[in-house]
Amino acid sequence: MVEGLDAVSVVGTRPDVRGGSGRAISGVAVAGYYLVSAVVSPLGGRLVGRLGPGLAMRLACGGASLGLVGIAVASDAHTIVIALTLLGLPNALVQPAANQVLSDTVPVRRQGVAFGLVQSAIPSATLLSGVLLAVFGSQDSWRAAVWSVVALTLAAQLLIRLPAKSARMASDPSAPLPSLPAPVGGAPLMVGLVVGAVLASVAATSLPSFVASTGAARGLTPAQVAVVQVVGSLACIGLRVLAAWRGSLLPGARMLGGVAGMLLVGTAGYALLATSSAVVFGVGVVVAYAFGWGWNGLFNLSVSRARAGRVSGATGLTQGGVFLGGVVGPLLFAWVLDTHGLGAAWLVVAGGAIAASLSIVYAVRRWAGAGEVEVR
Repeated sequence: MVEGLDAVSVVGTRPDVRGGSGRAISGVAVAGYYLVSAVVSPLGGRLVGRLGPGLAMRLACGGASLGLVGIAVASDAHTIVIALTLLGLPNALVQPAANQVLSDTVPVRRQGVAFGLVQSAIPSATLLSGVLLAVFGSQDSWRAAVWSVVALTLAAQLLIRLPAKSARMASDPSAPLPSLPAPVGGAPLMVGLVVGAVLASVAATSLPSFVASTGAARGLTPAQVAVVQVVGSLACIGLRVLAAWRGSLLPGARMLGGVAGMLLVGTAGYALLATSSAVVFGVGVVVAYAFGWGWNGLFNLSVSRARAGRVSGATGLTQGGVFLGGVVGPLLFAWVLDTHGLGAAWLVVAGGAIAASLSIVYAVRRWAGAGEVEVR
């Protein structure tokens, strides 16, 4: 659902949509979407725990379908902004529900690959949205692209199955709840994770927003920038799966330490984007996408291990941090860009990634000091 927002710039410039330019619509809609997602995600995680992940995912798909229909039939920019903003409500359920399903149903030895594959769906959807815009992006057919995504959300309803554990609980509400392992690291560990998620997202969400304009300033053609972004997205997809798979073989604290290490390498990629060389820029994009945005699968797996039995609630909090970073990141970058220039903006992003890595290191120390938590 996040990646579908790329179509807003297409919608805003169409003659049958009144009320503002494409850039203005995109900025307001994306900010509203992320802000609603950030505010509602902690509540969404608790709601998933009450309803069960299967029903929560059905509600999320249903809400996404309604929001997209609102966009498809909109005749003015204000309706589009409202519909896209409200899509943040179902989006707040998706990540906690998906993480709970993986934690409940996937064997521990396969959870790394599973978490990585789920997180690789995000950059994969970015590529898919680009294909949809290329196919349906003419002035007369953009609504067809939106309707095609509506069809995908409806088809997803057919693929959702209520996990066996949730089904048993629904059939026997009086059954005693299973005992849960004690949360490792206490509240300080969660603070480190949430703060790290905010800062890492502040850095990462600047990539899709400003890489193209940075490439143009470095002398690259639009085609060359597109190639670099595709390579970066593919590297991000691959590393999300690989890092979660290999990291799952490590003890919990060391697994989370892998997230800190990836963010540190990603910092180098962001710093390379501050240079004036086109070649260095290309390298920086790939490194930043791969490591600066490839940590999500390993991060969510680590949260699920640290809060075994409380996965939806914990990832609701951390995902709220990710969404909050999605609001702050592009706004902060734009402000630094206007006041200090392009190079300074990317250096600020690199500083955010370093701070995120340090916050994760703090969480690692809390985990290591508390010992490991046993998982199924």
